[in-house]
Parts: sequence; C-alpha cells; structure tokens
Amino acid sequence: LPVRSIGMGYRAMQFACCCGEPPDQILEIGLTSDAKIVVHFWCSKCQRVFYMSRALDECRQECPPADTRADLLSAAEDAHFLRSLGIAV
Repeated sequence: LPVRSIGMGYRAMQFACCCGEPPDQILEIGLTSDAKIVVHFWCSKCQRVFYMSRALDECRQECPPADTRADLLSAAEDAHFLRSLGIAV
C-alpha cells in the first residue's frame, strides 16, 4: 500500500532550564500515577539533568482544536486499508 501523509494538528510544548536555555536533548518522557507528564532532559549550559512535570489536565487545556478535515481523511484512509484486508466497513 502507498504511504500517504495525513496532517495532524499539534502544538509544540516549550521546555526551558531554570537558566532559560532550551534542552539539548530530551532523555525520557513518562507518566506518573497521579496523572502528570514528566519530561527528563539535559541542559548543556548548566551541565545538569532536570525533570519537569505538568498535570495532564493542564496539557489538555493547551491542546489545539480538532482538525475535522484531517480526521475525515484519516477515517477514509483507515477504511481503505481495512477493505484492502477484506474487512467490510
């Protein structure tokens, strides 16, 4: 099957060390048992490892609006794929 690019709207999260520099590399991203996202990164200016956490509810509030056109295209692609496998949709 040909690969088709389907747009997906997202908003980049901005991270910075306490010195104000953006991280050189994000080492890990994880979730906590109390519904927070944790980002583990390295700051080359400070030569330190940092962990930042944020509540998932806060993250949801910053989500961009749904892209209904992309959702419709994605649904059509999914249906095409399922039909190619012999699955009626």
